[in-house]
Amino acid sequence: MKTSLSAAALLVALSASAAPAGDLTTEELLSIAKAAYPGELCWWERAEENLDQAASWSLTYRAPYEDEADPKRLVILHKLPCFYGAYNFGEVWFVETEYEGLMPLHFAEPQLDIEYADDEETAVAAMTITGFTTQPALINAEFDEETRTITSYSKWRGLGDAFSSGTWTFREGKFVLTHYEVDATFNDEIDPVTVFGDDN
Repeated sequence: MKTSLSAAALLVALSASAAPAGDLTTEELLSIAKAAYPGELCWWERAEENLDQAASWSLTYRAPYEDEADPKRLVILHKLPCFYGAYNFGEVWFVETEYEGLMPLHFAEPQLDIEYADDEETAVAAMTITGFTTQPALINAEFDEETRTITSYSKWRGLGDAFSSGTWTFREGKFVLTHYEVDATFNDEIDPVTVFGDDN
């Protein structure tokens, strides 16, 4: 799936987000998202029909160099529907602050080299992280206000026995990859392996 995020389009998006943090309507956010992602990443006509799936949350934090006497900084997290599949649905995310305005949120993910032990891909012989990349959209993602985490769940086929799932935690004003697990086996069972995070 091809995506295009030109510098000019991003400048248009940022200039359109000059309103105070939290004052954007869903329609305004959609307009900015279209400018930020003008390529084939998102199905904007379909997304426009499903704006009830959009959501926003208010988060606060203090920078590491600030103390309890300093006021907390405000971050607005936005989610917009982006693309639709048979069993996977994609969303794009934005963060909005007083000083930076509205910015697209991209997500770190490990790039994996998977070696299977059989032709049917029911067993993995080795799975290695070869580096990290970033993704502009997440699959079947949800935000948990209590833990302040975004979690994705990307099915590799409709059965859901093979999938990848990431968790990004809000820390010091940024969403940081804290957990990533993969079930790379097409064996009709749910048996993921943690490839990055506390359990790895």
